[in-house]
Amino acid sequence: MKAVILSCLICCWLVVCLPVFAQPGKIDSLEKVLATTRPDTNRVIILNKLSGQYRSWTSNLDQSKALALEGLQLAKKINFLQGIGTSYTCLGNYYYKLNQTQPALNNFRKALHYYNQAHDEKGIGVSYSNLAMIYEDTGNYTQALEFYLKSLKIAEARNDPEAQGLIYSYLGVMLQNQKKYKQSLGYNFKAIKLLGAVNNLPSKAYALNCIGNTYREWHQYQQAVNYLQQAQEIFDTFKIARGQVGSYNNLGLVNYSLKQYDQAYAYHQKALAISEPNQFNNSTIVALHGMGAVLLQKKQANAAIPLYQKSLKIASEHHLVLDKLDAYKGLTEAYAQNQNYAAAFAMQTKASALKDSIFNDQNTHEIAQLQANYQVEKKQAEIELLKKDQQREDLIRNISLAGLLAALLFGALLYSRQRLKIKQDKLLVAKSKELASKNKELAGKNAQLEALAQVLELQAQELEQQTLKLQELDQVKSTFFANISHEFRTPLTIILGSLSDKIVQLRHQPPPVNLTLEEKEVRAIHRNAQRLLELINQLLDLSKLESGQLTLQPQAGDLMQFFRMLAGSFSSLAEFRRIKFDFILPETPAFFRFDADKLEKIFSNLLSNAFKFSPDGGEIQLKVELFAVVPGGEWLIRGLVQDTGPGIAPEQLDKVFERFYQGSQKYTSDQQGTGIGLALVKELVALHGGKVWAENSPAAGARFIVQLPLLEAPVQELAPFSLNLAPELNLAAASAKIEIDIAPELAAAAVTQPEKPVLLIVEDNLDLRSYIRKHLENAYTVLESENGSLGLQKAVSQVPDLIISDLMMPEMDGMALCHHVKTDERTSHIPVILLTALATPESKLQGLETGADDYLTKPFNPQELQIRVRNLVESRRKLRERFGKEIWVKPQEITVSSVDEKFLEKAIKVVEENLSDSDFGAEEFSREIGMSRMQLHRKLTALTGQSTSDFLRSMRLKRAAQLLQARAGNVSEVAFEVGFNSLSYFSKCFKEQFQVQPNEYLAQQEKSALA
Repeated sequence: MKAVILSCLICCWLVVCLPVFAQPGKIDSLEKVLATTRPDTNRVIILNKLSGQYRSWTSNLDQSKALALEGLQLAKKINFLQGIGTSYTCLGNYYYKLNQTQPALNNFRKALHYYNQAHDEKGIGVSYSNLAMIYEDTGNYTQALEFYLKSLKIAEARNDPEAQGLIYSYLGVMLQNQKKYKQSLGYNFKAIKLLGAVNNLPSKAYALNCIGNTYREWHQYQQAVNYLQQAQEIFDTFKIARGQVGSYNNLGLVNYSLKQYDQAYAYHQKALAISEPNQFNNSTIVALHGMGAVLLQKKQANAAIPLYQKSLKIASEHHLVLDKLDAYKGLTEAYAQNQNYAAAFAMQTKASALKDSIFNDQNTHEIAQLQANYQVEKKQAEIELLKKDQQREDLIRNISLAGLLAALLFGALLYSRQRLKIKQDKLLVAKSKELASKNKELAGKNAQLEALAQVLELQAQELEQQTLKLQELDQVKSTFFANISHEFRTPLTIILGSLSDKIVQLRHQPPPVNLTLEEKEVRAIHRNAQRLLELINQLLDLSKLESGQLTLQPQAGDLMQFFRMLAGSFSSLAEFRRIKFDFILPETPAFFRFDADKLEKIFSNLLSNAFKFSPDGGEIQLKVELFAVVPGGEWLIRGLVQDTGPGIAPEQLDKVFERFYQGSQKYTSDQQGTGIGLALVKELVALHGGKVWAENSPAAGARFIVQLPLLEAPVQELAPFSLNLAPELNLAAASAKIEIDIAPELAAAAVTQPEKPVLLIVEDNLDLRSYIRKHLENAYTVLESENGSLGLQKAVSQVPDLIISDLMMPEMDGMALCHHVKTDERTSHIPVILLTALATPESKLQGLETGADDYLTKPFNPQELQIRVRNLVESRRKLRERFGKEIWVKPQEITVSSVDEKFLEKAIKVVEENLSDSDFGAEEFSREIGMSRMQLHRKLTALTGQSTSDFLRSMRLKRAAQLLQARAGNVSEVAFEVGFNSLSYFSKCFKEQFQVQPNEYLAQQEKSALA
C-alpha cells in the first residue's frame, strides 16, 4: 500500500475541517445565537459556522447541508459576496465528505468566483487549495500542483503563517508521490515549524503524520514510528476520529514493513471499525488493503480476495483512481496465489493501463516546469526588491550631488550679481539722459489720452442705460410671473374646495365602513391639485425673493414650542410609513424673535424631502441646538435633518440647492420632483443671513444642516403663532390606506377570472398606476409593481401576457427592465409597452432599440392605451396559432426572436431525447429545461398556444406520424416507441390530431408510396 493514498487523505482533511476545530458543545451555543440573530451578514456567518460544526462533529450531514443552503439564500438576498463564497465552500465540503467529487468541484468553483468578486484574498487561497484537493484525489496531479502553488503565493503575500504551513504540507505530499523524499521532508518540516508557532496542533499532527509516511517509504522505519506516535498522541488528546483512523492505518503499514504482521492486522482492524460507520471511504480502503496484504503474506488468498473486491467497489463508485490501482494489484496477487491465472492476468492488465494514465512522463515534466516557474517568479520578486534598493541609493546620491551643485551655483550667482550691480550703476547715468528726452514726447501724448478718456466716459453712460433697461425688463418678467402665479392659485383654490366638499359628502354615503372607489379617485385628484398649489406657492415665494418683496416679519415666541408643533405635524405620516421619527430639542423654553412662516417653510421642506427619500421602516431625525454668540443678544440656531435614504451622490452635493436641479436616481426616488423646494430653502436661509449645506451621513442617508442667527425676546412680547403646513402630508397617508383596503378585492377579482390575459403594470407613481389599472382591469387580470426591480421578479414568477412599464423609475428603469425581460428565455416572449414623459424622437428610438414592442408618451389617451394593449395581445394570440401549426421538429424555420428560437430548440431537443420514456411528463420536462412548472406552462402557452402536456403529446404524435410515414414499424411498435403504453389511447389521440386512425394513416402513406 502506497503512502500517497494516506498523504492525500491527510491534506484533504486539513482543508475541509481545519476551520472547525471546536468542541461539539459549540453547536448548542451557535444555535442559541442564531435564534436571536437578524437576517444580515452576521446570520450568514453563523449559519456557515454551524454547518461546519454539524459536518465535523456529527453524522447529521443533512442538517449541515440545510444550514449551508439557508446561508447561501440569505447571502444572495442581501448581496453578501463573501458569505456566498463561504456558503458554496460549505456545500463543497459537504459533498466531499460524501465522496461526491463532481458536485464538490462545482461548488468550490462557484466559491472561487464569488471570493474573486469580493476581493477576499483569504477565501481565494482556500478555494485554490480545495480545488487542488479534488484534482489530487482524482489523479490529476498537474492541475492539483498548479492550484497549490497559486494558494501558496496568496498566503505569502498575506503573510499568513498558518495557511503557508498547510500548503507546505500539501506540497510535501506531492513531492512524496514523486519519490522526492528529501524535498518532501523539507516542506513538511517547514509546515511543522509554522503550524507550531501559531499553536495549530491538529494540523501539526497531520504534518507529523506525513513525515512518518515519508520516512516509511524511505525505509527508515524507526524514525517513521517516532513521528507517527507523536501524531497519534495529539489525535488522542483532541479526540479527532479521522486523525485516529489515519494513525492506526499508518502504524499498521509500518508494522507490515517490519514484518510484524499480527500487529499490523490489529491496527488496520481498529481503523476499519472507526472508518466504516463514519463513511471515511479513503481510510476504509487503506484498512482493507492493509488487512488484505497481511492475509496474502499468510497465504490466505481466499480471505483476502473479498477485502480487495470491497475496496475496488468503493474506489470505483467514488472515482478514486489510486485506490483502484492498489486494489487491482492486490487482486492480481491473490488470484495468482490461488492459481487463477486468467483472472490474475486480467487484473494485471487493468492495473498497467491505469498506472500508465496516471504516472506518465508528461505529468512529471509539467510538475517540474510549474515548480521552476514558481521559483523563477520568486527570484524575480527578490530582484525587483534589490533594484528598488539600488534605485533608492542612487536617488540619495543624486540628491547629495544636486545639493552640492546648488551651493556652487548660489556662490556663482552672488559673484555675478555683484558685478552686474557695478555695470548697472554705469548704465543708470546713460538712462537718465534718455528719460529727459522722452518726457518731452509724453507731454504730447497726454493730449491724446484726454480725448480717449472722454470717449470711454460716453461708452460707460450707454452701458449704464442698457443695464437699467435690463433691470426694468427683469422687473417686468418678475411681475408677470407673480401675476400669473396668482392667477393659477384662484382656480386651484376653487378646485380644492370643491374636492374637499365632495370628499365630505362621500364619507357620509354608504357603505359606512369601507371607502368607496369614487372617494379614492377624488382623493387622488385632491392630492395632486394640492401638490400643484404647493409648487405655485413656492414659485411665488421665489419670485418675491428676487423682486425684494419678501421680507422677514419676526415676532417673539417660544422657538421650542414652534419646533414641537412642526415635528408633531409629521408624526402621523411617520407612523403610517413605519418610519422612526426622532426630534431632539432643548427641554427648556427658548424665547426669540423669529418669522414663523419662513422658518416653517425652511424646515417643512427639509422634512418633506427626508420623508420622500426614506424607505418605509427607515429613520429620520430632527435635531435643534442653540449657541450664544453675544450674551444677552444674538444667538445661533443650528437645525439638522437626517434620513436613512440612498444619500446624495458626491458630485451633486454642491448642486442640490440650485433652482430646478434634479439629481440622478441615486438620490431621487420620486420622479415628480421639480428642484424648487431646496432652492427656496437656500433663498430663505440667505434672507435670514444664515447658511445651509448638505452632506452624506457616515452611516447612511443624507443630512441637511441649517444655521441661522436669532435675537432673544422678552417674555412680555410673546405672541401666539400657527403653522400653515401642507395638508397633503396626512392626505397621503389616508390615500395610501385606501389602496391597502381596496387591494385585496382586486386580488380576489384576479383569482376568480383566470381566463383573462394577465397584464403587469410597473410604475412608481401610485396614482398613475391606479389610473392605468382602472381602464384595463375589466378586460384583463392586472398585476402591479412599484419599481423595475420588483417588476422583473414578478415577470419571472408570474409570466404575464403583457408588461406596461414606466421609463423612469428607482432601482431599475424601464430600459433595463425591458432588456432583462427580452434576454431571459423565461420572459423573452412577453410584449412590453414603455410609458414616458420624454417625447423626443431620440428617447423613443432608444426605447424601441431595447426590444420594446410599443412606446407611449405622457399624457396619453386611455383609449389609445387600451387599443394598443388589445392589438399586442391579439397579435400574440395569432402568432401562437401559427407557431402551434408550424412547430414540427425544425424550430429554426419559425420567425421568432433569437431567445425564443433557442428556447424552442431546447424544448424540442429535451422532448425528443425522452420520447420513448412513458414516465416523462410535465414535472420531468420542467426539471430538465430548468424552469418551474408554472413558468414552463406560461412560456409554452404564450409561444405555441399549447399547455405543457399538450405540447408533449403533440410532439409524440408528430414523431409517430413521421415514423409511420417512414414505415419504421407497425402501429403498436410506433406507439411504444414514442412513449404510449396504451394502444387504444394512442389511437384516440392520433385521430384527434390528424383526423384519421393510425392504421388508416399508415395505409394512406403506403398507397402514396406505391403511386
